[in-house]
Amino acid sequence: MEDRNDNGKLGTILKSLLEENSLSIGKLSIKTEIDKATISRIINNKQKANMNHLDRFSKALNISLEVLLQAAGYNLSKVDNKICMRDKGTYCFDENYDELESLLKMIELPENSELKKTISFELKKYEEYAKTTEGKNIIYENFEKKLTNLNGSGAFLEKLTHMYQRFCSKNTSLREIILTGSALLYFITSTDVLPDFIVPIGFLDDFIAMKIVLNSMDSIEDK
Repeated sequence: MEDRNDNGKLGTILKSLLEENSLSIGKLSIKTEIDKATISRIINNKQKANMNHLDRFSKALNISLEVLLQAAGYNLSKVDNKICMRDKGTYCFDENYDELESLLKMIELPENSELKKTISFELKKYEEYAKTTEGKNIIYENFEKKLTNLNGSGAFLEKLTHMYQRFCSKNTSLREIILTGSALLYFITSTDVLPDFIVPIGFLDDFIAMKIVLNSMDSIEDK
């Protein structure tokens, strides 16, 4: 399955995979936990598959996720110019790459996308949690562990570290603590909208979350 044409239409690939695996849309719906109507619309090119859809299709149909991403129209080649792999298991975000919104443009993700709305909703929930002792302790105890596990470097992680430093500072306002805390909790927890193992796409939601929080902090400073 790995040698399929990356430029093929997603619907055509999915239809072929259903036939090869003797699966109906109903059975695929059960395996992926995606609504049958949604699968049908994706197959018939009436709805764009999001990255969670593609991740589930990949697992259920035993096909490379990268193949499905490219077939669905996500432009990964442009992203590769900005994010590099060093050694196996180690990656870096370009040291000079600090315009977070550029990544959204590179993969043609609309500014008002459902992904951004979902992330904003999650951040709102984390804002409340960041006020609590339990939420603060999760950040204190797990932020550096998460960075170590990622084994990466670059502007993105540097910005996260700066956020953590502001969160820990006694001179930071309560509103800033809440905002930075929400982004840090989003980064630390395993409830990401996108799976982190899809490099570099898996960290897109973390980029968006950071951008939302930074914009909110800028608006505070402008007042």
